[in-house]
Parts: sequence; C-alpha cells; structure tokens
Amino acid sequence: MRVRLRRDLPTTLVLVEGESYRVGQIGGFFRIPIGYTQLYAVCSQVGADAVPPSTAAELAVLERDPAKDEGLAGYRWMTIVLFGESTGGHFERGVGQYPTVGDEVHFVTRGDLSIIYGRAPSAGGLTIGSVASTSGIPATLDLDRLVSRHCAIVGSTGAGKSNLVSVILEALASAEFPSARVLVIDPHGEYSGVAPGRSTVFRVTPGEGELPLVVPYWALPFDELLSITFGGMSPTNEAAIRDMVQDMKRAAAPSLSNPPPAEAITADSPVPFSIRQLWFDLDDFERRTFRTEGGQRVPTEVERTGDPQQLISNVYPIHAPGAKEPFKNPTPRSIGRQLELARSRLTDARYAFLFNPAGGFSPDLSGTVDADIDGLVASWVGHEEPLTILDVSELPSDVASDVVGLLVRIVYDTLFWAGPLAISGKAQPLLIVVDEAHRFLPEGGDSSCHRILTRVAKEGRKYGVGLVVVTQRPSELDATVLSQCGTMIALRTTSPGDRSRVSSAFPDDLGGLVDLLPSLRTGEGLFVGEAMFVPSRVRVRLTQAPKGGADPKVSAQWAVDPRPDVQLYGLALRNWRRQVKG
Repeated sequence: MRVRLRRDLPTTLVLVEGESYRVGQIGGFFRIPIGYTQLYAVCSQVGADAVPPSTAAELAVLERDPAKDEGLAGYRWMTIVLFGESTGGHFERGVGQYPTVGDEVHFVTRGDLSIIYGRAPSAGGLTIGSVASTSGIPATLDLDRLVSRHCAIVGSTGAGKSNLVSVILEALASAEFPSARVLVIDPHGEYSGVAPGRSTVFRVTPGEGELPLVVPYWALPFDELLSITFGGMSPTNEAAIRDMVQDMKRAAAPSLSNPPPAEAITADSPVPFSIRQLWFDLDDFERRTFRTEGGQRVPTEVERTGDPQQLISNVYPIHAPGAKEPFKNPTPRSIGRQLELARSRLTDARYAFLFNPAGGFSPDLSGTVDADIDGLVASWVGHEEPLTILDVSELPSDVASDVVGLLVRIVYDTLFWAGPLAISGKAQPLLIVVDEAHRFLPEGGDSSCHRILTRVAKEGRKYGVGLVVVTQRPSELDATVLSQCGTMIALRTTSPGDRSRVSSAFPDDLGGLVDLLPSLRTGEGLFVGEAMFVPSRVRVRLTQAPKGGADPKVSAQWAVDPRPDVQLYGLALRNWRRQVKG
C-alpha cells in the first residue's frame, strides 16, 4: 500500500513520551487503526516526488491542494506491507480486513511493540538475538515451523552465517531439548566446537573425542558406485557389471541378520558385496588366454594365482602372436583403463573411509559383514547427544557430493521406512543442516546428493525431516529447494544477482526489503517467514563456540606475533602426505 506523509510533518524524527521515533524507516513498523482492530505493517520503500508511473496520476489528484497549486512539490510517500493485526491487545499473524483510501497511518510506539512481540512464544522457541529496531526485545524463532517448513540462511562471506548457525545449534543443544536430533553437514570443519559435551563429531581422520566417519561403498546406488570406482563405461559393459553386482548381492544377502527376499534385491539395494572380488573377476576376464582342446577353445591354466583381497591378478600364459596358442580373449570388454582407475581408488588412503570402512562395515570376499547400516544410522542420529556433526572437509572433492548424498539418503530412507516406530521422523523429528549448500544443490544439478536433498525439501515435512540450507551464493542454489523454504534469513548480501534470487524467494510480498541487505551490519539479518512470526531486522548474539569461521586478526598477527619456526613447513608437508591434520 502507498502511504502519503503529512505536509505539516516538518521532520521524520518525532518525540513521544521522551523516546524518539523515525517515520519512513525501511523495515520500520506502522499501525493502521480500523475500529477496534489495529493493523500492523512494515515499510519496504520510501520516496519523495518520484512517484511510480503506475500510480502517479492517481496520487497527483490526491496530493494537489486547491488552495495552494503546488502539485506534487514536496510530496513524500512510503510503501508498507501488512503482516498482522491485533484486537484487544492480542496480536495475530495475517490480516482479516484491509484499510481503505483515507485511513490514517500511525508510527508504532513501545506499547505497540510490546503487543507485537509480547505474545508468549510457542513451547521450545529459540532465542537467537534481539530485534534491531528496539531495545531489549528478544528475537525468537518458532522451532516447530523452523524444522517442519524448512529454512534458508543466506549472506555474503563475513556477514555472520557461521555465527548464526552456531547460535541456532547451541540453542538446539540446550537442556530444553534433551531428545533433539540435528545432523550437520560441515564441509569446512568449523562446527566441531559447538556445544561441547552435547555433540558428537565424525571425521575421516578423527581427533581426540571424535569418531571415525565411515561410509560403506555397498550402500551407494550402482550408478554412483560405478562412477566413483571405475569411471565412465559403455552401456554394454555397464549392464554386464550391473548384473554381476546384483548376483553378488543376492549371494551375500542370506548372511545378513534380516535378509531381504532375493527378488527384491537389485544392484542399487544397500546389501554388502565385495568390490575387490568384483575387480578381480573383471580383471581376470580381461587377462584370460585360451587354448584349443577337442576343437573348442578353453581357458589356459593359471601360472600364478592372484589374491582378490590384495588386488593381485591371476597370471596366465602370455598370448602368442598371430594364430598361435595361447590365444587372447576373443571377446574382451576392453576396460583396462577403468580397472587401473579402480585399483588406484581401492588402494588410495584418502578413500579408505569408503572402500575399507572400519567398524565391521567392510565385507569379506563373500560379502559377509560384521555390522550393518542400522548400526551406522544409530551411531549418527541414535546417540544421546542432540547434535551430530559430520565433518566432510577431508573428503576428496571429486566424491564429496556423492558421499554427502549417500549420508543423507541412508538416514532419510531409514527414518522413512521406520513407519510407526519410535525412531521415525514422525515420532522424533530430525533436522538436517547443510552448510555451503550451493556445492551440493547447484542450479540444474542432477547428482545423487542433489536428488536426495531436493526430495527432503519437497517431502521431508510429511515424514518429520526438516532442512536448513546455508549458502553465500543463493543465485547458484537450486531454485526449487529455495522456494520450499518457509523461513528466509538474509544477512548482508552485496551481489545484485544474489539479492535478486533472495527477493524472489522472500515470502509475504516483502521483496522490497531486499534493498536493505547491502547495508546490514555484520551479524544482522532480515528474518521473514514461518519461523519468525513478525518480519524483523535481528541482531544475532555471538556464539559461545570457538570462532572457526571468524576472520584472522591480521594486524595483531603481523605486528606482534613472531614468525613461526620454518621446520613446521616440513611437519605440514608430512601431514599433507599422510592426510592427517595436526
């Protein structure tokens, strides 16, 4: 709505009962009395003289004073958006009736603010700071809507995203929520210090008090496993290997404590099998030579027996040139390059968490394992602490997205199929926090990680699984996921492209507030949507955790700190080669 400011208002600074108020502040609140009902609105745009073309003619007629033919000279206006109403001192989100032309608009005083923010928060509200435009009024997030309706946290580098996420995690890990389940995908390892004693940290190379992060390769969908292990394949070879994997999983399934029926097992089923045995069989087929016996070609005898567990190939007599025995395999798959890639991946220490997982998840050559996925999920989200931090900073970059997708898919599918059990998302909701979400949910992406996180965004509410996506590049984030986020928390954002994407995702027709984003202070943000019942500019408190994402104190470190010992560079190189920090 357009509001005209009075001519007899000489300044926008007004004193009421000893307190100063600014009229026409973007993001400020205003009140429209209609009978016994008070409508409340937030200012999204202000201006003077330059009236938008679509309403210029109409406003010129309203503004012109017959006694003083001044036209639009000195005309001041603002645009406000309704967000709630109160009757008898009780505030309610949403509007039941609307004002008409000529209704008065008042600025909001402390008494009005006490009505707007004075309602008792729902059980389990998260206090994460204070409302910036007031003094002493806490900013509280509605936990139910934060989890069930999803949330997006956006902001440029250094705007305070890590601090805000840490503050939210600390609130969730408080004694008020002893049965909380929060799963954090941490691509930079900056949240391991949040809520010590109330969180469990998983890392590829765990430190003191941390647990090893293991992801069994046999739980990967076949396409992702094939891509990570062997690389590209022709459709014919891919189909043949798919059949081999399916047969191996069906053969190994009876050894499970709760084996599925054979007809339900496919190459995508999370059933263990030995990938080393698969490699050995594929390699053996390529190396095999043949001789003629009784007019038929039969395989030659093995000269030296290999070892599938050690990835040592069988040795056959070398094939002779031309038409002499022994002959080469007449129908090879010609996948020597893929087999070499697979061997290097299976022996690479960086991929040990995947292909040689500890804790009994690594199958023997027959596909038998000592531990199953239920124990893995229980270790992630079934322990006593509210927070689970999955530190994926040490994952190889080329498989990080697939591994994160597998982590989320294992947890989500387990809770989905739990049905009426007490561990299901319906009985004990789960919140998944994904930092640097643009890496895992890029616009136009089609990875396994992209598919499962999109599925959570679309369907998670029905099954008690919430999603919080955190990104510094909302313009690169999948628009579908962003549109599913009922709560938008926007910190300082400077890029025009990012602001445009945030504006299109803002609920409540508050896109005009996006113009505020470049001028927000560090740690300050616009909170709009489901979890914040009033669109508010909030100053987030500082986290109690070590500031892993904080800027280094360059001036102090360069001016005061002595130069470190050059021998430490050798120690860093040793850690690099061993893939171990510290």
